[in-house]
Amino acid sequence: MKKRNHGEEYISCLASNFKQPIAVLVDCLLAVQLPDLYDDPPRAPEVDYATSLVVLLVLAFEAWISNARHFDKRRNAKIKDKTFVLSWMKSLNDPKLQSSIDRLSEIYFLRNAIVHNHIWTYTQSWVQARACYSDFDLDLAWQSRPRDFDKIVNGKSPFPSFPRTKRLNLIVVPTFVGRREVAAVFKTVKDALEILDELKHVHVVPKVPYIRDHGKKSFPFWNLIGRIQRSFVLRTRMS
Repeated sequence: MKKRNHGEEYISCLASNFKQPIAVLVDCLLAVQLPDLYDDPPRAPEVDYATSLVVLLVLAFEAWISNARHFDKRRNAKIKDKTFVLSWMKSLNDPKLQSSIDRLSEIYFLRNAIVHNHIWTYTQSWVQARACYSDFDLDLAWQSRPRDFDKIVNGKSPFPSFPRTKRLNLIVVPTFVGRREVAAVFKTVKDALEILDELKHVHVVPKVPYIRDHGKKSFPFWNLIGRIQRSFVLRTRMS
């Protein structure tokens, strides 16, 4: 905000508006019972909250970066800077950002799969009263194959099991996205913001955003990552 002749100037940026809805959705996500077996797909309500969280987290990431770039006075930015966040990060040509770019590319791929509702066909069979899934193939009848598909997704169609990304191991079939994908996306967003700030490409404010727990106690927004991780790490150890 800054003074003007007849008032004060504000900007329209949703950088902080997604925090509380994300926290509420995380509570809903963690209230869903885990599948009976560790490697079973998530239950339907978990998919509902998980897919919503993936989209909101990417929106929040872009909003934070837009907010930071504005206050960094990039009003006379070069043409290459006037692109969406991932392209802008690539244009910086900073080797220290490459790991974050690779991971962000995967969460953007997953976000697009959800937002554009990528349709997959697959086979469900029953083995000893347990559902098994195989032969995953992207339906290209009414959609184009994503240009970065082979770069992002591990393996070739038809996939014998859930198609996953190469680095973060994210399931890319929207109807099978669960809390593990949310935890990976959440941490990737946090790490990317921190490295961009550390390398002084942008000045992220606040560095440690806070939210309220059911309208009462305040705690760091990034603590939600640990809550999600603990919900399935314990199951992994018990399996």
